[in-house]
Amino acid sequence: MVDLIQRRIAPAISSSVEVSPITILKAEAGMAPVPTIKSALASSRSGLSVTDGDWRTGGYLAGLQTLIDAELKWAAENRPELVEAAQQSLKRLFPLLVSDAFTVPKDLTNTSSREERTRFYHHEYQNKLLVGLAEFLMECARERKERHIIIIDRAAALSNSTKNLIKLLVRLDDNARLFRFVLIDYEQRLYFPGANEVHFGRYSSQELGQILDRHLALEKQRQIYEASGGNPLVADALSKCEAAGLPVIGYLDPIAIVDLYLASLNAGERHRLLKSYIESDCTTPNLIAQRNYAVFEHATADHLHEQLHRACLDRYMAGEAPLIMLHALSVRDKYKRLELLAEPSEILQSIGLYDLWFGYFSEIFADPALRAYGSGDAPVNAAFISAAFVLYSLGCGRVSVPYLDEFYKAFPKSQYTPTVLYAQSMTYGRYQQPVNLSVAEEYAVRNLETIERDFKDHDKYHYIKVFAENAYAYIKAKQQKYDEALALCAQGHDKMLEVYGDKRFKLHQSILIYNTSQVYELVDDLNRAEKQLREAIAYDPYYGEYHNDLGNLLSKVPGREADALEAYARAIELCPPYYEAHLNRAALRDRMGDAPGALADLDRALVIKPNEWRAHFEKGNILMRQDRPEAALESYVAAAEINPKNPDLQSNLGLAYSELGRANESISHYLRALKISPRHALTHNNLAIEYFNDGQPDISLNHATVAVEIGGDPDFLLTREHIHTSLQADLASRRN
Repeated sequence: MVDLIQRRIAPAISSSVEVSPITILKAEAGMAPVPTIKSALASSRSGLSVTDGDWRTGGYLAGLQTLIDAELKWAAENRPELVEAAQQSLKRLFPLLVSDAFTVPKDLTNTSSREERTRFYHHEYQNKLLVGLAEFLMECARERKERHIIIIDRAAALSNSTKNLIKLLVRLDDNARLFRFVLIDYEQRLYFPGANEVHFGRYSSQELGQILDRHLALEKQRQIYEASGGNPLVADALSKCEAAGLPVIGYLDPIAIVDLYLASLNAGERHRLLKSYIESDCTTPNLIAQRNYAVFEHATADHLHEQLHRACLDRYMAGEAPLIMLHALSVRDKYKRLELLAEPSEILQSIGLYDLWFGYFSEIFADPALRAYGSGDAPVNAAFISAAFVLYSLGCGRVSVPYLDEFYKAFPKSQYTPTVLYAQSMTYGRYQQPVNLSVAEEYAVRNLETIERDFKDHDKYHYIKVFAENAYAYIKAKQQKYDEALALCAQGHDKMLEVYGDKRFKLHQSILIYNTSQVYELVDDLNRAEKQLREAIAYDPYYGEYHNDLGNLLSKVPGREADALEAYARAIELCPPYYEAHLNRAALRDRMGDAPGALADLDRALVIKPNEWRAHFEKGNILMRQDRPEAALESYVAAAEINPKNPDLQSNLGLAYSELGRANESISHYLRALKISPRHALTHNNLAIEYFNDGQPDISLNHATVAVEIGGDPDFLLTREHIHTSLQADLASRRN
């Protein structure tokens, strides 16, 4: 069968792999195309591997986890410097991974207990981790002089994390063709931009005949073929039914025949078949086993899934296996399913894999019965509150706010009430746009009152109270009541030291000190701001974001440029590929006259995040100053495709077109800038020049006058005087 099928579709697969790094093979479930693909690609000089892409059975990077494990093992034994270079991505994507090549300790976000973890990762953090992992895999491939063709079965069930990693490997490959992928899609819904798509047709009767019982009469083989529709999974099941004495009758659906076969088995046989199927992670390519599972009594299947889920979770926590979610997700009792999903959901949140987490948790979050489930103090309630916490920080306050209000009404005495009220105050005071500081303050005050009333005897009373005061301090700072904000931060830190010392709740103490630094920076007391920030770093020295903020702070202080550059370098060293630090360092280097260094940082930022419009924009600005308008225009256009509503960008596009002598396009972009920001003085000035050069002096003078009235820049005055003088001279010449 393999040889016949290879002759039928192998050329299509081979040619597709040659012209595109991603080939999607569209196949009906049960068609078993892997042997055909392996035969088709057997002559390739690339290493060929076959993996399963279902993240529920293979972990959140299923499809590539086998490759990752192999490269980690090889690099640890042969090139530990590669592991060291990528350690900040590796150790955070795989929190239980241990390696002698790791040289940097984890920051407090990773090492604090769950109850003390008051900081979580921004939603873009995942991309940084995946960039670091992709670069590690590519370096391993280069060092080993290997090329990979990876066949991923059940690829429609790939996690978004794996899909993004595949896209990164293709994007970063730079035509080296280190990685090629054949993705088998049984659900007909997989899409990758630019991928080739090949359709795997049905088996012919001759091909299918090779897997049927050779003793079957030709007429019976024909009946089985027609009933199966050329699908070997269905044909195999019908063949077994026939062998068991159940004739394949043309007017019965194949599923009906399988159901009748199951009805002929005794209870013990059915239970053993169920147990075997579930223990295979529900991956056995056996239609009879699949159907038995679908119709079996739910409580028995749920019990088996629960047992296996707990065993899988134990293996994950021991570092022996990936995080397998299939069994928890397969439990059909929705309340029990939620209970089993609580802990793995916290694990995914702590890593920052929000897309995968909400891929299944959004349905739970929308279920009214599940929203009200639990005692108020249960792990399931914590999972919901964690989801709301992340949602409001993602800008989804309209989703999180109603749930948090519901929870507060349903469980006003819950241990999580302070967390809920804190989240509401931050939603209104920080993440909602525009902010509503009055409502934010109401929640903050209510939180403090609740803590005093209901948590006075709690063993973490002071910690809870200081945490709430921290939110209140943020709101006070936003209200420009800086003295009150500073007092709250300072008093909170003093209380934490008094009650807990400097060893317990270190993460929160570092945040308190950091917040104090932020307030000092707002009031332009940069010396105290730096002192506080360095104290926060002393608490949490391996948290790269603090070092980035230190670089930003020091870059404002004349004469501290070298210290700022050192802080940025440390931030980049400590974080997964950190595009923000590169952007910030690029701005400082540009200001210092180091254009090559600035461009290098901007290019690195665009490797990490190609759609970062600010990097394109600033690159264009540097190129313009280097008198390279054509190259600058390319960067500006790239930036405008991402963010077309920035007036500075539209104005600079106008300038680039002007430098290239393309007056109509220049004027068009200047006018777009003014539509966005009518009082954009520089644009009025440049538009005045463009209109003047275009022979429209009257319109030119109008814009020059507006520029002077708005901006007051001496150059604007010179522009207006030049236009005015020219108009006067022209008028005089006409009179003469």
